[in-house]
Amino acid sequence: MRIVITSPPKMGNKWLKCLLGSVYGLDWLLGDDTPETNPARFEAWVAGGNFADNTIFHQHCRYTSKLCDVVEAIPAHLVTIVRDPYDSFVSMYYWLQTRSSYDKERGKVRSQVRPKDQIIDKPIDDPTVLDFLATTYGENLRRANDWVHSGRAVVARYESLHADQFGELTRIAGEVAPANPTAIEAATEACSADKMRAMSKKMATHIRSATVGDSKQRLGEPHYEIFRRQYADLVRSLGYEVR
Repeated sequence: MRIVITSPPKMGNKWLKCLLGSVYGLDWLLGDDTPETNPARFEAWVAGGNFADNTIFHQHCRYTSKLCDVVEAIPAHLVTIVRDPYDSFVSMYYWLQTRSSYDKERGKVRSQVRPKDQIIDKPIDDPTVLDFLATTYGENLRRANDWVHSGRAVVARYESLHADQFGELTRIAGEVAPANPTAIEAATEACSADKMRAMSKKMATHIRSATVGDSKQRLGEPHYEIFRRQYADLVRSLGYEVR
């Protein structure tokens, strides 16, 4: 059994990895042990024997039919997770603030400044943050949309996992491989937000509120106007309501 979770950042990748890893008793591949997202390099990584049996990892790959062909030929299962685009944006914003502090504590300095780094230490309604939302964040939604409608990956929904974790995980497992209900129940307990935060300080930076609807308290009309102007069709295509 091998599983690849492939979704944009802050969709719930780590939570789903914990859940499915627990259900099937899979080891996590982390950091340098995971492949690059380029399909050719991904294929070379697999050919090098780096994707051991009974392992799972997540990566923020763009959808390509070539990548899917490589994964399916292993064979491995592809799973993607999608989350309310407004909540995902808020989660990304706060993760960057927390992650920046985490890196500073350890003296970590990035060799290259990423576009999303520009919103660090800025209020959520700062013009720089609004510009990032309008010009850069849409790539995450396009990647999510490509995977959701690809027909090549099992689709999990963050909100459904919150509303009925056992039921949604049972549905997902039904599309991946048969799973023992007892193992599914145990996974829901093992992968609570509090238990995942306790795994490491780095993990704690990734898991903040772990709730649905946080964006309703965090975003204002300037954010909603950008979503309506720039991303209304994508929000609907992903299965969410435009605010």
